[in-house]
Amino acid sequence: MYLLVKKSPNFDSGRSGHKPEAIIIHKTEGSFSSAIGWFQNEDARVSAHYVIDLDGDIAQMVDENDTAWHAGVIVKPSWKLLKNGVNPNLYTIGIELAGRAVDDTPADQALALAELISDIHRRWKIPIDDQHIVFHREIRANKTCPGQRLSKKLIIFYAKTISWDEK
Repeated sequence: MYLLVKKSPNFDSGRSGHKPEAIIIHKTEGSFSSAIGWFQNEDARVSAHYVIDLDGDIAQMVDENDTAWHAGVIVKPSWKLLKNGVNPNLYTIGIELAGRAVDDTPADQALALAELISDIHRRWKIPIDDQHIVFHREIRANKTCPGQRLSKKLIIFYAKTISWDEK
């Protein structure tokens, strides 16, 4: 895993008094480099805190202390911890997985995701469970993001295992 720092202009400074309480997982529907390029384009008006490549490399696009623009549209949400009237971007960290929702998630990418979740957990004390690790479609039901081929249970298991190993 290699961490690159790539800056996106698409974010709000700070979090308007909120702190990260959950992590939202997305799929880019494109390549690692195209996602980085899109997030660096001011006209796109979207971003995420991180993008993870198929080989596990990670690019940080927005500082965790700032608000990335990754999950502000809410459509028939199923996520139980969604705060009524509060933009979820203010209290979540967004992670984009490079690739397409219809494809399998490579092992290197899944492990990098679990490691990143574990790191974020240590910094922000976000619980590693199915209500704090959220798929984008749980906020925006008209999306399949991050696809049906990623197991939330498996990612949570890996992230908890990594967290446990480092105690």
